[in-house]
Amino acid sequence: MPGKPIKYLVLTHHHSDHAGGFREYVAEGATIVTTAGNKSFLEKVAATDSSLLPNSSSPRQRTPVIETIANKKRVFQDDKHLVELYDIGPNPHANEIIVAYLPKEKILFQADLLNPAANGTIPIAQDVTISFSEKLQQLGLDVEKIYGVHGRAATLQELQTSIEKRRGSDLK
Repeated sequence: MPGKPIKYLVLTHHHSDHAGGFREYVAEGATIVTTAGNKSFLEKVAATDSSLLPNSSSPRQRTPVIETIANKKRVFQDDKHLVELYDIGPNPHANEIIVAYLPKEKILFQADLLNPAANGTIPIAQDVTISFSEKLQQLGLDVEKIYGVHGRAATLQELQTSIEKRRGSDLK
């Protein structure tokens, strides 16, 4: 939001294309929210001097404030919005991996678990996608749209189509 500080940054998992810029948010005072297994990794990265990012001599250098998800769930809520975070790991992609669910909007945000192509096609499900689908079923979330870091938005039906393609290819 223009003119408003970012208070929290949720890191879905430790891979560099998802956590690589977190030091700038720490420098601005944001609290990092992640899983317990990623906390020590992020603390080490934040303490490492870099020629590209603030180092220990920089006035912007701050010790990161890192909060972890307890019991695989964390909720953020105000008078207008509800966001539920779930650690749905272990997953073949990462031992701990967070998804964000907005129940009112029926939107789920994920990273690297379902990557539909921009041209409209749905790829054959990989092991990460099958695990993701199973976790969603276990959680019983009412999802209409699945947004991701990579690729376009998808529907729950497209997730199922991806899995059906896998099952069909496994039979051959």
